[in-house]
Amino acid sequence: MPIVLAGMAATTFGVADFLGGTAARRVPAAVVAMLAQLSGMLLLLALLVLLPATAQPTSLGWGALAGLAGGVGVPLLYRALAVGPMNVVAPLTALTSAGVPVLVGALLGERPSVLAWVGIALAVTAGVVVGVSVQAPDSLTELDTDATAAEGGGDRRVGALRGVLLALFSGLCFGGFFALIAQARPEAGLWPVVTARVAGSLVAGAALLWMLRAGGVTLSPGGRGWRLAAFGGALDALANAFFLLATQHGQLAVVGAIVALYPASTVLLARVLHGERIGRVQCVGLALAVPALVLVSGG
Repeated sequence: MPIVLAGMAATTFGVADFLGGTAARRVPAAVVAMLAQLSGMLLLLALLVLLPATAQPTSLGWGALAGLAGGVGVPLLYRALAVGPMNVVAPLTALTSAGVPVLVGALLGERPSVLAWVGIALAVTAGVVVGVSVQAPDSLTELDTDATAAEGGGDRRVGALRGVLLALFSGLCFGGFFALIAQARPEAGLWPVVTARVAGSLVAGAALLWMLRAGGVTLSPGGRGWRLAAFGGALDALANAFFLLATQHGQLAVVGAIVALYPASTVLLARVLHGERIGRVQCVGLALAVPALVLVSGG
């Protein structure tokens, strides 16, 4: 069951990131992050009605700390996906976000079997190489052109470098989120992710207000970008719930490694809808995901 839940979390995270990154090409990243946090909170509150649990202070505290980390990471990721190629940003974020919970799990005394460790290594590797792109797409979509124009028509390489740096930092934030939220007790149910969403909303709201006051953001309510942001935020919250449930029944190092496979769905959607290539290296990454899941499950 933990492997299944982790796989569901990975798939949902990947779709949510694609939607958020696409929305950030139409709407400022700070607005996307705020919409994502709010829509995710509404979904989680609805799930609490179906899955009631005890709100324990300690677990709520872990959730709040996780939310602060995630609240910083979300707008950084959406910005990275907007200014850099998704098939580079996604795997770099996956690498750093997976490394933190694997390391924390080991430090906390988790001892997966040798086969499981091999599977963890393959899963993290697959999550990275599945998004590696050594060539740029043949042509940019209209959205990409708009994004480049919005950046002042800067060189594409500068945008890619900026996306890489933002991806690495956002990955560290997400890794911290995963490690912190996993410390909540199972009896707390989904309350920790709800608390995390509240904390994340406060961070996103503060960032949005700061940018509004600085004049760096203008609000134009409505439109496809807002809808994509809201839908992506709801899926991201659902993925958080899957992750929490997976860690409640399995080891953090194992679950974190499986979740690192999430770039697969991001890259596939980017290929189909944005025309970004899937090269031979990416195909190797997709192939590595299969034995990784088998080894982790068997170990």
